[in-house]
Formats: sequence, C-alpha cells, structure tokens
Amino acid sequence: METIKEIIEKNKQNDVLTPQLLATLDPAEECLKDGDIYCLKCMTRRTCFGFTKKVRCLCKCQAEARQKEEDERERRNTIQRIESLRRASLLGEKYRNVSFEKTDLYNAKYAAIFARCEKYCQVYKEVLEKGHGIYLFGDPGTGKTHIAACMANALLNKGCSVLYTNLNEISKAVRATYNKSAETELDFMLKLKKIEFLFIDDFGTERVAKDNQDLWLQEKVFEIVNTRYNDKKPIIFTSNYALQEMVQDRGLSTKTADRIGQTCAIMELRGESYRKKAKNETKFAF
Repeated sequence: METIKEIIEKNKQNDVLTPQLLATLDPAEECLKDGDIYCLKCMTRRTCFGFTKKVRCLCKCQAEARQKEEDERERRNTIQRIESLRRASLLGEKYRNVSFEKTDLYNAKYAAIFARCEKYCQVYKEVLEKGHGIYLFGDPGTGKTHIAACMANALLNKGCSVLYTNLNEISKAVRATYNKSAETELDFMLKLKKIEFLFIDDFGTERVAKDNQDLWLQEKVFEIVNTRYNDKKPIIFTSNYALQEMVQDRGLSTKTADRIGQTCAIMELRGESYRKKAKNETKFAF
C-alpha cells in the first residue's frame, strides 16, 4: 500500500495549471507568472499544490482581508455579548456609562479605595478563581455605589457575567416564584449561583431579624452567601454598616458575617459626601 508521501511525490507531476484553473483567471485582478496564477495587487500566488493537483488558494491580500473580516465579526459578537450581559446585569441607566476613567477622585481616602477596586477588576481572573469579594462600607453618599458601578461596568467590558442588585430586589424575585411562576425558587437561586460577579448594593437596608427572631430574609441571605462561599464565587457588597454593626444593629447572623469576612476585603469609606459634591456640579439644561 502506498504511503501518503509516495502519493504526493507521484502526483507532483500534476503541479501544473489545468484548463479548468486557467478558465478561472480574472485578468482584472490576476496574471500568469512562472506557470502560476498571481495576484496583481500583492504579487503572491493564488494557486498551490493540493493532494493530487494544483488548486486555488488565497493570496496574501485575500488572506489579510478574510482575517480582517473575521476580526470584525468577532468584535461585533463581543459587543453584542457585552450588551446582552449589561442588560442582564440590572445595572440601572444612571450607572450605565460610569467608569474608573471618568471618575473624579475627590480626596485621598476615596482615591486609595478607588485604586484597590480598579486593581480588583484588572486581576479579575485571579479573584474569580479564588472567590475573593469586597465589602465596601461607610457613610451614606460617599460614593460606594458609584465605585461598585464602575467595577460592574469594567467587569462587563471584560465579558464577565454580572448581576447588580440589592436584597429588596432579590426578595421580590424569590417571592414572585411563589405565584405559580414558570421559574421556581430553585431556578432563581441557581441563577445567583452561576453569576460570576454578584453585586449587592445597600446591604443592611432591609432588616433580616427583628426582636431577636430571624425573618424570612435571614435564611435567603445565608443561602446566597454560603452557596457562593462554597463555590468560591465573589460577592461585592456596599453598605452603610460595618460587618459588626450588621450583626449587632441589623440582625445579620454571625455565621453569615463570618463567611463574608473570610472571603471579602473589608474597605471603609468615610468623609465628605461624594453625592453632595456631584449634585453641586450638576449642570442643568434650564
């Protein structure tokens, strides 16, 4: 039995232009040279030896044009995917275009936390692998939500799946599954589990315990935190309360706080109101 190499050597005698190939010559773009068809633009061959005979192939400029088309198609697909992820993220229109690049660093403390959060997004593959999150707390209006929104947009632009929400929206979504919804509570919790980066804004606004009795939300918060803790999936929190205050004043269970503390970098933001500063700089159209 002949080997592939022997077959190729045997058929090299057919490395000539066949009448069928000659019939495809386009004088406006091609010419004959050294027994081959060449491109008039880049002067590289448009034929090559196939398995048994000479066949058409791409010249240099055709190959470059095809690669450019593929790159453009990939770019459009990436943009569409990012926009799809952005719509699914629940990040409101107010924060759609905020970014690290467009943010005014109004004091040194804000700038330091801002830099750490920006670095977090730059090393997103590492933090995603390790399940590291952020617990950003401090006075109301200091820019915690703005920084979190910058993070969410940066991660979305890298093609990561993001869900930006709060406990009130989560509780409404869970309760909605009780009303004969096609989506079950398990389905919804699985969604929260699969999201790469979960953002929970204004953590602590809703009480999870009252009069030393756990409310319905306490169980759900622990389930979300514990599931992502076990799966090494990050959560980024913003809150007006330190974790200790969440336990003492807002009724958060110690076991939930412990898991957050183990997986999240704790960052405190105090000082001048970023919200008031932004309001003072607003330019109205009237």
